Amino acid sequence: IVSVKGEFAAREVKEALKNDMHVMLFSDNVTVEQELEIKQMAHEKGLLVMGPDCGTAILDGVGICFANKVRKGKIGLVAASGTGLQEVTVLIHNMGEGVSQAIGTGGRDLSASIGGIMMMDGLKMLENDEETEVICLISKPPVKEVAEKIIDCVRSCKKPVVVCFIAGTPDLAEGTSAVFASNLEDAAVKAVATLRKENIVETKGSIFGQDEEWLKETVSKLKDEQKYIRGLYCGGTLASETATEMEKALENVYSNVSKKAEHKIKDAMKSEYNCVIDLGDDMFTVGRPHPMIEPTLRNDRLVQELTDPETAVVVLDFEIGYGSNEDPVGVTIEAIREAKAKNEAASRTVPIIAYILGTDEDYQDINKQRELLEAEGVYITKSNLQAALLAIAVAKRGGNN
Repeated sequence: IVSVKGEFAAREVKEALKNDMHVMLFSDNVTVEQELEIKQMAHEKGLLVMGPDCGTAILDGVGICFANKVRKGKIGLVAASGTGLQEVTVLIHNMGEGVSQAIGTGGRDLSASIGGIMMMDGLKMLENDEETEVICLISKPPVKEVAEKIIDCVRSCKKPVVVCFIAGTPDLAEGTSAVFASNLEDAAVKAVATLRKENIVETKGSIFGQDEEWLKETVSKLKDEQKYIRGLYCGGTLASETATEMEKALENVYSNVSKKAEHKIKDAMKSEYNCVIDLGDDMFTVGRPHPMIEPTLRNDRLVQELTDPETAVVVLDFEIGYGSNEDPVGVTIEAIREAKAKNEAASRTVPIIAYILGTDEDYQDINKQRELLEAEGVYITKSNLQAALLAIAVAKRGGNN
């Protein structure tokens, strides 16, 4: 694991590669030119460089940096997305299956400059891994030429592959038996179904049952001016997934994670209309720990959004597992209570929807985390996708059609 200042990181990685060691490169601020050089060196030696700015991997049952405790199993993953990789491994665990290997590549791996070197090498390693029966690839949409290279490798792979290019599936399915997934939950469901040799069905994360009952009761309490979703995220990929779903369903959606210019927020310090903020963005973490390590970073902003008269619903994520804060909900509760008191004084109710990314084996005790939130009236969903869709339903029925 290399976690030094970015200007020194490439030198340390080269030393590790010279000694035939795989590398988890946690450091950021590594130049694209350096990344290409060290990944080409790793490729030539048959080694992995996971990163730069890579925070998640599970190798031979060992979680590295940010990872959750999931059961060992037969699904192997390669991902250019940290919390995206965590989300899919957690959902696989919660569906009763397990993970053989989970390889992070760093977010730039599928850029035109790097060309997907580590994703393709990771795919080949999993194809040759005796413990892996199904492979799952996860990334935000790569540029077309890189996507085509990845799919060419998938076509020649002897094992079944599930491909999830978050926020969009390229029209590349022709000539491949790969299964394409439209979101993180869909990727987990299809990977498990493929492993079990079950029929593959599309996952839409529909709202039903108690979600619908909660929704009906919640929107009945909203005032006319409460129109907008405010998402405050510690996990960047979860923020991206929520913003993507909102962009499909609502008008006036802004975030600091959108790749579309028309959806880019002007000032991430100030919300406007429907808004999703990734608080792990560099502008929030200069000189401070990442919010997955120190979620109090979110508290002031949480009170601000919860007490905004135009807020219809707030969406929060809580990551548990290795590397994350030992009590992420506990350090957030006082901010929730403060905002509730202010809203009660203003005769206003603002619902909170939360998703806890974790398993029943993570050391923070997911049941305790749930109980703390439920005691404050927070509604908890079983996936990030379901949290996003439920928030959209609140906003739509709250007057923002």
